[in-house]
Amino acid sequence: MKIKRILTVFVCFILLMSVCTGVNAADTMATLQEKQQQLNASIKENERLLADMGDSAKDTEKYLELYDEKMRAQEELLDSLNEQIRLLEADISAKEADIKKTEQAVVVGISKFKARIRAIYVSGNDSLASVLTGATSFYDILAALEFIERVAENDNAMIDDLNIQIEALEIQREDLNQNHADLENVIAEAETEKIRLKETYDGHAETLAMQQAMIEDYKDNAAELEQQQAAVEQEIEAFIKAEQERLAREEAERKAAEEAARKAALEAGKNFESDDSGKYTSYSDTGFIWPVPTVRNTSDGYGNRWIVEEQRNNFHKGLDITKPGCKGETIVASAGGTVIQASDSGNGYGKCVIIDHGNKISTLYAHMSKTAVSVGQVVEQGETLGYIGSTGNSYGNHLHFEVRVNGQHTDPTEYIGHGE
Repeated sequence: MKIKRILTVFVCFILLMSVCTGVNAADTMATLQEKQQQLNASIKENERLLADMGDSAKDTEKYLELYDEKMRAQEELLDSLNEQIRLLEADISAKEADIKKTEQAVVVGISKFKARIRAIYVSGNDSLASVLTGATSFYDILAALEFIERVAENDNAMIDDLNIQIEALEIQREDLNQNHADLENVIAEAETEKIRLKETYDGHAETLAMQQAMIEDYKDNAAELEQQQAAVEQEIEAFIKAEQERLAREEAERKAAEEAARKAALEAGKNFESDDSGKYTSYSDTGFIWPVPTVRNTSDGYGNRWIVEEQRNNFHKGLDITKPGCKGETIVASAGGTVIQASDSGNGYGKCVIIDHGNKISTLYAHMSKTAVSVGQVVEQGETLGYIGSTGNSYGNHLHFEVRVNGQHTDPTEYIGHGE
């Protein structure tokens, strides 16, 4: 009974501590889940209203307003699910750390208990009678009895502590398993919402207009456009190579001058400090990040894209990052480097920024509404380069993003992934 009472009290204490230490996270999860229900209800209501209006109303102002409301609610819902995933992952990490500590405590407790059992066995203390027969007075008997009682209490306490730790460990493991199950469910919901949001983007009037404009342009000017693209590709590749060679020469000259200055300082008995104030952080240290933090959707990827009306392929040299209403969204440097172009060169890319990252790697950001950097400027990863627009040969607001190695285009997803 005593052990059961102790276990009950301890388990209640553990649960209370879990609630107290996780109040903020629990409140946040509850708030997010409540918001999720509200957004789901809002989306369903918008979908019902849109369906009631019918296809004939797709160009009306009210239809577009409802469609945009649905799209924004879906974006908020996906953000909410991603935040739930983040919280669950953080909670799982914390619980895994707690379990590890409890497991270590259990191992220590078992080791101590085993040592106690071995001590009893080695001492040969097999009965109370053997202790009492060795007593020479009544006082010795009382002292022996008190000693035996205290030893027994210590042994019982050791067993109680071990049982409490094991019980706590089981509770922690059950909680962790539930967290993992919750995380799997939320991840599955998020994946479903990504697909639904992509469908909403693709069905938006703005996206459909972009696609239709591209198709019509290709239908009317296919041969001319292909010739222009081939010429522009040669121009871009030659320009990037020449700029990278120039920057490499300047860097070599800087290093040579620095080495000469270092030697001169040493000969004069003076200290020499290298000046790296203008040098960017290497991409090899930071990797590459997604160039539009607020827009994760892509309409066209790298490689062949099929033009249905013409029944032919057209090779796309980068990623088109876009969503309805994305005009003016901030474009950032995918990695640190030196700006080698920041203008409209008239080659179809519109207002375009190109960054050299060293090691013959560069990134290109095209069709901006406005640039925010200048040629020769050293930029850090995440620094603002400009804003999404539709300048140059563009059919709507988007960022055309390329990664080039030695001037030649390559698949950007190998550097920045596929978005979300």
